[in-house]
Amino acid sequence: STQSTWDSQKMRTVFMVAEKPSLAKSLAELLSDGSCHTRGGGVSAVHEYEGAFLGERAVFRMAAVAGHMLSLDFQARFNNWDSTKPEELFDAGTEKSEANPKMHLSSALRQEAKGADYLVLWLDND
Repeated sequence: STQSTWDSQKMRTVFMVAEKPSLAKSLAELLSDGSCHTRGGGVSAVHEYEGAFLGERAVFRMAAVAGHMLSLDFQARFNNWDSTKPEELFDAGTEKSEANPKMHLSSALRQEAKGADYLVLWLDND
């Protein structure tokens, strides 16, 4: 039987990240057939349930982002449009920064992803 096969397998962890909290909640409820449990709230909510993934027993954790995770800007010396020639921007360096550092979303996602065997992204391309 499937259950006896699952009992002898290590339970895998599938960490999933959705584009926004409402989508994370809806997907978790749908994929778990309504059996998911939620901890936390708002953007930091994590929805958990058990099921099968690629034929293996798995624990699913569904989290969400809210908007873009990172911001990409030119280095500070190129941010004055009155003194920067457009052609200089082709070779200008860029800097990445967390888009909403007060939300601590990067560290929260990093913590939730620890120990995960698989990562599934429910995001669009921007």
